[in-house]
Amino acid sequence: MTTLHGALRRSTAALLSLALAASATSAADLKIENLKKDKASEKPLTADEIKAAKPMPSKEVSPEELEQMRARFRALNPGLLNLKADPGKQGSLVKGVPEKVADPSAAAPYWSTGRLVFRDDDGDLSTCTAQFVEDAAVILTAAHCVMNEKNGEWFSDFVFDRAYNDGQKAQTVGWRCVSLFDAFHDPDPNYAYDYAFILADKTDDQAPLDLATGTPATSALTAIGYPDNFGGSEFLYKVDGEWAEVLDGIVTMKGNPMRSGNSGGAWFTDFKVGGGSGENRVISLNSHHIEGNTEDENGPLFTADTNRLLQHVATARCLD
Repeated sequence: MTTLHGALRRSTAALLSLALAASATSAADLKIENLKKDKASEKPLTADEIKAAKPMPSKEVSPEELEQMRARFRALNPGLLNLKADPGKQGSLVKGVPEKVADPSAAAPYWSTGRLVFRDDDGDLSTCTAQFVEDAAVILTAAHCVMNEKNGEWFSDFVFDRAYNDGQKAQTVGWRCVSLFDAFHDPDPNYAYDYAFILADKTDDQAPLDLATGTPATSALTAIGYPDNFGGSEFLYKVDGEWAEVLDGIVTMKGNPMRSGNSGGAWFTDFKVGGGSGENRVISLNSHHIEGNTEDENGPLFTADTNRLLQHVATARCLD
């Protein structure tokens, strides 16, 4: 495995440097939208409500809808490169068999991940996956776990249970504000911007995860989440697969069959249980898949704009 990873690193090094350079560009027309917690209208969730919350259904798109999303991203980012993984390595790493994490609180990167519970714009309670990243008070999740992308209505009453495991959790965290880009829903839904950052009301009890822009360091990817089709969204699962391509702001991960409740769960490059600095870097998240595809998942490409949004929340400007 070490030899294979080393070969993958060397074969993708040149393309990676170009991709990272391209990801440093910013889309000037992107606008940040903020939701600030309204203490007067906030309805704290009870233990029974949290227990009754349902996994958010996975997002499915048609090939035509996906191309439209990519075209809108391309218009905002005309200089960004599209990259496919090393053709000679395709199919060599894919496993695609989710494994239950016995104790998420025991080691990195699992202990920074948890289940996000919220009230949607219809008042129904749903669950997604989220994790602390970069800043000890910033939580990353999918944008469609904080807003209805079809009508632009925000969700509310967010509760993050870190290292959630069948009703047990290492830490319960509330929220102060949340931010995403307007391109996620305006003029139409676009999962190339399906990420949001939440400013938490508590800091992570563990070291938060590192976020990386550009393509993965190697073709090997590991995704995590609380999927309904594995464990009923009560347990954290991880699955090993590989990235296939980056096309107009959307990354495709082969071998990721987790569905419903997994949205917002991180994708890692250089994955290692208990890993330290330079390992377990978050490069995307569970976002959506093409309708009828039960084996692969798509996620947004993290760029300089992603870092801009992260810093906006980390410095509490979402409270302005």
